[in-house]
Amino acid sequence: MKIGITLGDPAGIGPEIILKALPRFNRFNNIQIFASREILKKTARDLRLLKNYEKIKRMIIDCVQDIEFTYGKPDKKTGQVSMESINQALHANIDILITAPIVKQVIKLSDDRFIGHTEYLAQFYHTKNFAMVGLWRSKRIMLLTTHLPLRQIFEKLTSTAVFEKIELLNQGLKKYFNIQEGSIGVCGLNPHPFEFSLGEDEIIQKGVEKAKKIGINVTGPFSADSIFNRTFDAYLAIYHDQAMIYLKSKKDGLNFTLGLPIIRISPLYGAALNIAGRNQAQFSGLISAIDRGMRLYKNVRRFQKYET
Repeated sequence: MKIGITLGDPAGIGPEIILKALPRFNRFNNIQIFASREILKKTARDLRLLKNYEKIKRMIIDCVQDIEFTYGKPDKKTGQVSMESINQALHANIDILITAPIVKQVIKLSDDRFIGHTEYLAQFYHTKNFAMVGLWRSKRIMLLTTHLPLRQIFEKLTSTAVFEKIELLNQGLKKYFNIQEGSIGVCGLNPHPFEFSLGEDEIIQKGVEKAKKIGINVTGPFSADSIFNRTFDAYLAIYHDQAMIYLKSKKDGLNFTLGLPIIRISPLYGAALNIAGRNQAQFSGLISAIDRGMRLYKNVRRFQKYET
């Protein structure tokens, strides 16, 4: 089990949470941090975390450029460094990828096609059948659409798309979570589904019914403002904020990319530029990501052994 940790944007909290979280895994010999020693040492010095740096320095793969940067002020160079870290990790034949927070806007200064980790990794691995899944404790929430303007969601909403994501989620419950006969609840698009629908919730219902016909235990659509109070093994949200408003209201939510040939998981928060460089960042999310990533990997290995 080879675990790779990416640096994130140096101007954000990525280096800080690495310095705070990774000493807890100091006894592990299978964790590599794809970063710059100088960037991590500078952050450690500025935040008075040099003892932490000493505990993790053997884990560091010094493979990205050292740059001048200012906390809270990402720029083109910090974006390039965060992408260098990701790319170095992807080419290192890792089993689990834990990604620290990036700043998409500055990455776009070098690559205007960049959308986010999820889409970038799917493209790297030539994976077409994938999805973003938010995790918090026993909640598993897949997104039908990810980083899209609301107007574009209607173009992507088809009964086939709903069916395919339900099918992928059902397979994912077996492969990643060791749940063989899982239940799935599906969000509606509109407030009080069907009451204000202009045909969208009927489209979702058609996808649900198609999935039921092949034996999947799926129900919906339900109102997104209360569905997560219902008990299901997994949920399908139609757009980003339906899932993320719930998940980001919880401590230590995680972002998991389902469908890749590796396990990719990350804390469910951004670069927190407003507190970068102040030694205020909470790091429990990164610890949770590493712990959950290892459990997911073991589940996949168990599933593969069973399948063969």
